[in-house]
Amino acid sequence: MRSLAVFCLILVPLLVFPQEAFAATHASDNFSRPAGSLGADWTPIRDGALSISSHAVTGSAAIAGDVWTAGTFTSDQYSQIKVTAKRLKEAQWIGPAVRAQNGGQDAYVGIYDWNNGHPELILFKRSAGNWIQLGEAYSSGPLAAGTQLKLVAFGSTISFLENGVQRLSATDSSLSGGAPGIVAYGTATAGNWSGGDASRPAAFQVIYMRTDADGVKWYQVISANNGPGPQVMRVLTPTHPAPGVPHNFLYVLPVQLRLSNTYNDGLETLRRADAQNRYNLTIIEPTFGIDPWYADNPKNANIQYETFLTKQVVPWVKKTLTITGHEQSWLIGFSKSGLGVEDLILKHPEIFTLAAAWDFPATMSSYDQLGPDATFSYGTDANFQANYRLSTAFLNAHKAPFMNENRIWIGGNREFPVDMADYAKLLTKAGIVFSQEAPRPMGHSWNTGWVPIALAALRQDSIKFRPDDVNRPDDVNRPPKGNVTPTSYPQSVRWLYK
Repeated sequence: MRSLAVFCLILVPLLVFPQEAFAATHASDNFSRPAGSLGADWTPIRDGALSISSHAVTGSAAIAGDVWTAGTFTSDQYSQIKVTAKRLKEAQWIGPAVRAQNGGQDAYVGIYDWNNGHPELILFKRSAGNWIQLGEAYSSGPLAAGTQLKLVAFGSTISFLENGVQRLSATDSSLSGGAPGIVAYGTATAGNWSGGDASRPAAFQVIYMRTDADGVKWYQVISANNGPGPQVMRVLTPTHPAPGVPHNFLYVLPVQLRLSNTYNDGLETLRRADAQNRYNLTIIEPTFGIDPWYADNPKNANIQYETFLTKQVVPWVKKTLTITGHEQSWLIGFSKSGLGVEDLILKHPEIFTLAAAWDFPATMSSYDQLGPDATFSYGTDANFQANYRLSTAFLNAHKAPFMNENRIWIGGNREFPVDMADYAKLLTKAGIVFSQEAPRPMGHSWNTGWVPIALAALRQDSIKFRPDDVNRPDDVNRPPKGNVTPTSYPQSVRWLYK
């Protein structure tokens, strides 16, 4: 049964195949009719036509496809098919297509492929008949019959979803217009199809995936501010919290992209220390598409990491994971993320309560000083200077909520001893209350012993913190000044900033 929704008030005669009413720019077909061609609502692509067999659509010996041409669509389109067989044969694939045009020689196509025994989802752009893979393949495993595969093109974002969960995403703006359809190779089959104009995707969608053997919950996070494509967020909650310890949130800021762990794993370090129970913490660690510096890039809409954290992740955490309604929000990080910790708490004291930062390039003076990934994160030096550089002007502009209560802990002298000493002097000069850990020979990594010290300091400061007192005149003693001579950043960590 095929259908195309139209806005009209005239009566039409019954057609051979019954039609169903939908909104103006949506269509569907369940192929529940005799074997043969797909019919007049469909137009075969130049490579060859699909056909109907046993109430499903099927391919032929090589590439074949059909595009729904019984309507007009905007460039924002979706196309969805239903998987009919758990296992495809070798050299078979099938999938939805959007923005198909020029006889199917140009289109975006998402395929379910059985590649040498490894089922996977792959996203392609077809240009003048050539196939260009967009991003990496996703190892899907065998998909159960009934699985819905949906391809969405909205603006320059092309997304491939499995049962509503985004598996692949890419940014490409070379194709517009066209229509949705289906493309296959070999005699792969698919069931019900639907397609039409796509609505704007959710700005932030968090989808639970699984809980691992250590009790860590894994979520898929979709955000245009942290893309393109989905990221992972891990959450560890207390199971046996220490009696009498208030529940709080701890945001762990990773140093590297995605789940890279060259410098160990922040959340895993905390889990091994049983921090979630000892300090009654719900621990949250998001991932990012590039090495994160926790900035908004004015030149790249997908790198809005400050906005992602403050306006999407934190509100979701408070809405979803709150227990008492009085939770404080703590930050912890080192190296790149230590700099991010300081920027975030100083700029957002109403969101983040306390912060611990270890061994970080606090006095970085330009956006490209530490390599191309910092350059890519900040976008322009003007953005870095105005919004993220920990300068005297920056500290003076944001110091008011930090002049009475101790909300900042810093430490570390392994890779950035001069930066840490100079930053302590800047904080003191600005009148910002803070605590500084005495120099200790601890490595530049998550698991070298500094994290438990930082947690103890955060816990102590959380007890003393009184939000109603943040505007009182400061009368707290501060660390003494010291004499240091600037030196270059060590080669042992310079690669981190490239």
